[in-house]
Amino acid sequence: MIHNQHHHLIAYLLHLLAGGGLALIAAALAQQFGSRSADRLPGETRYPQCFYCLKPFSWQEMTPLFAWLLRPDTLSFPCPCGLRKNQWSQPLAEMTGAIIGILGIFLMGGWTPLAFPLCLGLGLLPAIAFIDFHFGVIPDGLNLLVAFFGLWWTLESGGDIWTALLVSGALLALGLICALGYSRLRGQEMLGLGDVKFFAAAGLWLQPDMAPWFLALGGFIGAAGGIVFQRLTGNKEFPFGPALCVSLVACVMYQITRIP
Repeated sequence: MIHNQHHHLIAYLLHLLAGGGLALIAAALAQQFGSRSADRLPGETRYPQCFYCLKPFSWQEMTPLFAWLLRPDTLSFPCPCGLRKNQWSQPLAEMTGAIIGILGIFLMGGWTPLAFPLCLGLGLLPAIAFIDFHFGVIPDGLNLLVAFFGLWWTLESGGDIWTALLVSGALLALGLICALGYSRLRGQEMLGLGDVKFFAAAGLWLQPDMAPWFLALGGFIGAAGGIVFQRLTGNKEFPFGPALCVSLVACVMYQITRIP
């Protein structure tokens, strides 16, 4: 009996590590390619490169986590050429992705087919949050991937695809109203089109009763974060993407606890 319990514990820990590793890889690649997409000028390469010296990354420099841990000056988080410091968002996005993956597997009680869309899809969110924070934009490619994994999640979890599309369409319509209508009335941008597209992608993950909670939690986190950001930096511009990403993770994790 003790031997069996020990075997199950090891298998469970391996499941947690596998989920964390899968989400870490998703976060790493999304951060690398998404940052390049957000910073790229028309006609420039889509392949990740150093922001400072424009040197294309080698595969070793793109290896998740180890690309940072194996550098001589690890704690300063330099770019590959070593000229620019404080590139903290890459390793932090990767570690946050790993935590999200581990938490998802923990709530599911172990590895199931749902782990693939969950870890890969939610693993993108830390990268989206940091990219929006740094560049003020959510790349279309990352929004499309979030939508793809949301559809996969809905199908794998036994949800109704038409209901998911309805929720997605409703959030898209609401986002467009805020972005195009309400923003025009106020004379300032309330939502960017990247945020609107994220609304639609997030709707594919959410059950109908969770959509209002997603909006409410995202709005609360965005407002609170904006106040703190303004007091710390004096800058009134605070991206909404990070709040939406945190809200989506929280709502999906809660939904996991309701899966029979």
